[in-house]
Amino acid sequence: MSPKGKGVIQYTYQFVFKDGRSYNFTLNLSYPELQQIKPARAESEKSEWTKLEFQRCKNCTLDAKAHKYCPAAESLQEILEIFKDILSIEEVEVVVKSQERTTTKTLAVQRALGSLIGMYFATSGCPVLNKFAPLARFHLPFATMEETIYRSVGNYLLAQYFIAKEGGKPDWELKGLKEFYKEVEKVNKSLCWRLGALSKKDANLNAVVTLDVFAKNLTELFDRSMEEIKPLFNVYLKSSGL
Repeated sequence: MSPKGKGVIQYTYQFVFKDGRSYNFTLNLSYPELQQIKPARAESEKSEWTKLEFQRCKNCTLDAKAHKYCPAAESLQEILEIFKDILSIEEVEVVVKSQERTTTKTLAVQRALGSLIGMYFATSGCPVLNKFAPLARFHLPFATMEETIYRSVGNYLLAQYFIAKEGGKPDWELKGLKEFYKEVEKVNKSLCWRLGALSKKDANLNAVVTLDVFAKNLTELFDRSMEEIKPLFNVYLKSSGL
C-alpha cells in the first residue's frame, strides 16, 4: 500500500563482497513527490565534477544561476567515490529492502550498481530523468530488458491516462516515449564523461553504460520488443473480437 498524504518511502541497498567488505546505502524519498531526502553537503564537501557546468548535458534545462550543481551528479557523489576503485566484473551479493519486500542477488558490480544508480537518477531532481520517478516508487531491482520495457511502457501509458483525465491530450501512440529515451541517452552520455574524470577503474562508468544500453535498446528495438510482448495480451485481443 502507498502511504496516504505526506510521508517517506525508504529503500536500502547492502553490497557484500567476498572479502568481507560491506557498504550500505539508504534512499529516503518524499511521498508523493518522490524526491530524495538527505542532509545538505557543505560547499567544501562537494566535488568539482558535480558542478552543473562540468560536462553539462546538452539538453539540460536548469538555470545555472539557480543551480550551481548537477542534481543527478551531486546525488551520486558518495556512491561513486566508494566504487571508483572497484572493477565492474567483481561479484557482489546485494540485498535490497523496501517496505514491501527484500530482494537478494549475487551479480557483477556493474549490474548491481546500475540498479542503485538508476534509483538515484530518477529521484535526484534532474529535469530529464525525473519522469522515471513513478518507477522508483515501484522499484524492481536488477530488472531484465524485457521487464524494463514492460514497466517503462506501462508507466508512460498510466501518465497518458492521467493526462486525459485532467483534460489534456494523451499520447496513446507512444511517440513521446521514444523521444524521451533519446533525451535520456544524451544525459547518460554526459554523465559517462563526468564519471571518466572520477573513476580509476570501471565499475561506476560501466554501471552508467549499462543504463545507457537499456535506453538505446528501447529506442532502437522498440517496435520489435513490442511485437514480442504482444502475444501476452492475446486474451484481450480475442475478447475484443480481434
